[in-house]
Amino acid sequence: MRITRFETKILDKQEKRLKGLDGLAMLLVDVDYDGKIFDMDRTVFAKDIADNSMIKMTVLTESVAVIAIDKHGSESKVFII
Repeated sequence: MRITRFETKILDKQEKRLKGLDGLAMLLVDVDYDGKIFDMDRTVFAKDIADNSMIKMTVLTESVAVIAIDKHGSESKVFII
């Protein structure tokens, strides 16, 4: 799985918006999302994401959903991969 885009409203000390994965804290992953209830199966911390934005995962199904959480604790809506 590769992260292609992440945006946050968090500002750095120079009051510029953090870019790329700098504001990302973690991803919550549901490997078999049923379309209704998000049931977290895995947590991927930002420090564990490779420099090329790749995340190695096994046992994925056709319906994977992710919630991104920024460093201030704000959650994204559920998005389906």
